[in-house]
Amino acid sequence: MRPRRARRDEDGFTTVEVLVAFAIAAAATIMAFEIAGTAAGAVRRLETRRIAADEAEGVVLRRLAEGPLRPGLVQGRFSDGTPWTLAVLDLRPVLGLGRAPPLWQVRVTAGGPEARPLYATLVPGKPGETPE
Repeated sequence: MRPRRARRDEDGFTTVEVLVAFAIAAAATIMAFEIAGTAAGAVRRLETRRIAADEAEGVVLRRLAEGPLRPGLVQGRFSDGTPWTLAVLDLRPVLGLGRAPPLWQVRVTAGGPEARPLYATLVPGKPGETPE
């Protein structure tokens, strides 16, 4: 009688193993696409806000280049058509600074003056400068 050969395990994967591997790869790919889509949306929103802040700063710089500040509101539109409001306020009365030079609060908002500011800064006035 011949001795039996030990049965060798066959090399390779079963169909079930291959299907499970494909399912895992597909799930990982779908999650990667969702993460990339979410990240791309966040980048677009941040870029839009950065552009708005840059344009708002430009509005303030143009106003400062025109001459001395005066309290009041100025309105216009950004390059994308969104309305903006520039509000200039002398903070001396609010802070109780009486005869000190003006301290101007300058804010640019998208929309009306009560909206959340896109850009805000304080600008000290010159001694002897009086608001109109």
